[in-house]
Amino acid sequence: MPRIFPFRALHFDPKRVGSLDQVVSQPYDKINDALRQKYYDRHPNHIVRIAKTKDDPGTDKYATAARTLEEWLAEKIIVRDAEPAIWISHQIFKAEGGTRTRKGFVALGELAEFGKGGVHAHEKTLLAPKKDRFALMTATRGLTEGHIFMLYSDPKHTADSVLDRFTQGPPTLEAKDDYGEIHRAWRVTDPKAIAAVQADLAPRDIFIADGHHRYEVALQYREECRKQGLTCEGTETYDRRMMTFINMEDPGMVIFPTHRLVSGLASFEPKAFLKRLAEHFDVREFGAATAETRRDLMEDMRIEGQVRHCFGFAAADGLRLLTLRDEKLCDTAIPGDRAPEWKRLDVAILHSLILDRVLGITPEMVEREQHMSYARHADEVWAALPGVQAAFLLNPTKLREVKIVSEKGERMPQKSTDFYPKLLTGFVMNRVAFSR
Repeated sequence: MPRIFPFRALHFDPKRVGSLDQVVSQPYDKINDALRQKYYDRHPNHIVRIAKTKDDPGTDKYATAARTLEEWLAEKIIVRDAEPAIWISHQIFKAEGGTRTRKGFVALGELAEFGKGGVHAHEKTLLAPKKDRFALMTATRGLTEGHIFMLYSDPKHTADSVLDRFTQGPPTLEAKDDYGEIHRAWRVTDPKAIAAVQADLAPRDIFIADGHHRYEVALQYREECRKQGLTCEGTETYDRRMMTFINMEDPGMVIFPTHRLVSGLASFEPKAFLKRLAEHFDVREFGAATAETRRDLMEDMRIEGQVRHCFGFAAADGLRLLTLRDEKLCDTAIPGDRAPEWKRLDVAILHSLILDRVLGITPEMVEREQHMSYARHADEVWAALPGVQAAFLLNPTKLREVKIVSEKGERMPQKSTDFYPKLLTGFVMNRVAFSR
């Protein structure tokens, strides 16, 4: 099972940069060109200048990021703590008409191959993002400015009970993200508290919720450093990676669905599509898209989804609810040597029985994002119509499904889970401490 360690964190010095709101960012994979420019304009020391540097002609963006990091360290814009610590993480956010707090802690986790050492993955990865993150990590000599979001299960909330007493005073760091959600962190150096958290996590399996690419890159970087015979000092070694650990049973746990948008098909006609689908799916009509029918569709989808596999379907001629008639179809119609639990995931059913089988959008096309784009919120779906040919709306993946599929060694289709809120890039950071 994975061991965890305190570390000498890197972070921006608020005395130098002002409010941390101005220098932290969403994870790298959420940053498109427009958002990157917004971040560049926001502050001269914004973390995006390291995490996702612009592609300027004639320059190596990774070398530029490395130089920027060294300059900011030399100027004490980013500082390294002298004493190892773990960091309590609280995220206060809006959800379902109220306010929630998601609790966790940040530490170094010992790297282990998937299926060994109690580390489980649940989502497929792509080559291009891994090449990008590996190039950045190599250029910056082991900087990890973004987090890996790890889940573990503890109904007794042992770690929280140890750490809660350290949150009575003001946080060490605080920032508001682009969505107005509050992120707070408290530095904990108390040896007894650290030892108690280490002992509690030691026997537990952990599951990657978000950051699969970053974890695989950390394994790759570890192997490269081993080949070179590099050595480290302190706890910040290349055998460990900064992670945020959050209890699956935390009341602040929220998973959003990621809806699918379809466009660019040579021939697509909603009625013909629905006629083919009717062999195995019940189709409930909601009529033209209005505020009322959209609301009714989402509510019926939520209720129906508690007991059956269903999807919202939106096209130019109106809204429908698609409900799989017989779950046993998953075992025979979904190809491949997959665990039954994988075949019963909503995203697996959508991709296999509808997108691939009926629309001809193959897994390879999905990987290339050919004919396929994504939307987190239903409002984004409504805004995309009629610019796209069709949209499929999903219910959120359940936490128990993430756990079961991970334990089976399976990988869900990409964008099966969207844990909210995201962990901020540039808030608490780490860097490998190589021996000189």
